[in-house]
Amino acid sequence: MTRILKVTRLHLNKLSSFAIVPVFILAFVFVLSVVIQFAVMRATGVPASAPEYIEGARWNQAAVWSLPGFLVYYGVQAVATTYPFALALGTTRRNFVLGTMLANVLQALYMAVLMMALLGIELASGHWFMGLYVFDVYLLGAGNLAVLGLSAFLGVWFFLTAGGLFGAMWVRFGNRGPAILGIVLGLALAIALLVLAPRLGDIVSGLSRGALSIVALAVIAVSLAGTWLAMRRASVR
Repeated sequence: MTRILKVTRLHLNKLSSFAIVPVFILAFVFVLSVVIQFAVMRATGVPASAPEYIEGARWNQAAVWSLPGFLVYYGVQAVATTYPFALALGTTRRNFVLGTMLANVLQALYMAVLMMALLGIELASGHWFMGLYVFDVYLLGAGNLAVLGLSAFLGVWFFLTAGGLFGAMWVRFGNRGPAILGIVLGLALAIALLVLAPRLGDIVSGLSRGALSIVALAVIAVSLAGTWLAMRRASVR
């Protein structure tokens, strides 16, 4: 366990990427949302208290889609750049995978707490004193702190773990590893859409947060297993 924790501490040494970059991303999302929502109010003449404005503002998805790119990148580099150094210090491949997983869980917890705190401020301030909806949005639970916290935790862990799998494929197979994995995943998704196309509308409309959570956990488990299998025979570059 001690060696696993040492790997986790190794990842946490990158404090700027771990803690500061997400804050900057969310700050940019806040500014962008302010500009767009003020522009909408000025263009339509609808006040922030109007039900139709609130309904539209709560479809703001910027806080959801602003983070995946960074998280996948962070997951890739967490494996690809730290792995050689960790093994040079005597860490086993198993301990490296487990320590990285624990670091990803801590990152997910940090992001969940950060977004819950921002939602709490948004609700307490009457939506930033100006009727602005950034975190009190439908995709994040429409103001439900527990739903937002769980969604943020699973979402961040999902993208970090997926990025870690691509990083492990690069370490194991070089440049062709992530390319082949991307092609396989793309083909699998295309085939699944083709098979499910006649019922796709019913499936999407019937999805619940519980079902999406189960799917996310299943993908996380598969990604962790794939990362471990790829790392078992990966050479130190």
